[in-house]
Amino acid sequence: MSSVTTSYDPKLKRAFNPVDFFTARRLRKLPRLALIYASAIFLLIITLVPILWMIKTSFETPQFMRSSQVQFWPVQFTLENYRSVLNNPNALIARSTLNSLFVSTLATLLNVAITASAAYAMSRFDFRGKQLFGMYLLIFYMIPATLMLIGMFVLLAKMGLINNLMGLVITYAAGGIPLSIWWLKGYFDSIPVEIEEQAMIDGSTRLGALWWVIVPLAMPGIVAVGIFQFVGNWNEFMMALTIIQSDQLQLLPVRIVNFMGFQRTDWGPTMAFSVIVAIPAVILFTIVQRNVIKGLMSGFTR
Repeated sequence: MSSVTTSYDPKLKRAFNPVDFFTARRLRKLPRLALIYASAIFLLIITLVPILWMIKTSFETPQFMRSSQVQFWPVQFTLENYRSVLNNPNALIARSTLNSLFVSTLATLLNVAITASAAYAMSRFDFRGKQLFGMYLLIFYMIPATLMLIGMFVLLAKMGLINNLMGLVITYAAGGIPLSIWWLKGYFDSIPVEIEEQAMIDGSTRLGALWWVIVPLAMPGIVAVGIFQFVGNWNEFMMALTIIQSDQLQLLPVRIVNFMGFQRTDWGPTMAFSVIVAIPAVILFTIVQRNVIKGLMSGFTR
């Protein structure tokens, strides 16, 4: 009876070591992760520094504001800048806030209603000129808004909507249509067609399936589009400056410029005014940020 002998090879033991394998993979990814984190930190800094400087200046006293030394924290904390804005009758902050809320909200609702219907049609139906229409939307979105300013002004003048808040509502709602359609189309594409087909088999119409089935499923994307449009409308300046000429109808971004003055700028109250204008958009985004992030990821990645 013969015995089989095998020689021991130390290399066989190290042929595959899971610990070394995953460690090597992490080391290979380390430069890439470092670059990603460094880029994220850099973008965070250049984004937050102007905002933090605006907030700091709004609480600063004039004598320290004009100091040659750079201070990253108010040397003497004060609320006088906010009092001067809120108590100044020429600021018209309450009236301008109502105007901005009216225009931004109505334009956002109109934009979402139009683009949700159009995006659903582009996602579910095949029709002649569909690809051409999609290319037209992309080309239209790439055109700067300032190039369309004169044409929009002439059109609104013929409609009698100059110095009218409804003129801004129509302008804002129309300006956000291309991006919103593509955004929502991507979200509707991610919803299986079988869901609405099952609803129609159960007796629902297509419109009923859209309203009661598809819209609730697409709500994160719709909310994300709505918030994106609302913030853009809230911060828009050039159209509001051109179309609205009455002080009583001006929006908040235009009131900030008029509040600054043309001969002398008092930066403390101006920064306080800017903080007040930014607060509603920040609060709204904070409340619905989870839906916005979910809608962004789903609408652009699918």
